[in-house]
Amino acid sequence: MIEIDADGSSFTVPAELIAQGLKLTPEAVQPMLAGRLISTWVEAGVDADLGTFRLTFATDKRRLRVIVDALGSVVSHSTLDFGGHDIPLGARRPGAV
Repeated sequence: MIEIDADGSSFTVPAELIAQGLKLTPEAVQPMLAGRLISTWVEAGVDADLGTFRLTFATDKRRLRVIVDALGSVVSHSTLDFGGHDIPLGARRPGAV
């Protein structure tokens, strides 16, 4: 479960979920977020996706996407892993496929 504030502008995501998707330890998540080694962004659903949010977390090698509903329940999640290669810059921005 992900906590969402009343206006949908703030999310609290368990470090374990982020760590699992990015192949990190939970203890590494907060320092990496603070050091901007994990990029984050949120996109609100529109049209048929209204009421959902896409939360994205990216390191230089992996990208985790988590779709949550308005109550914070995880609808789906996926990881894009580039192995030994860096993620292309275009995949590290909102709206990237």
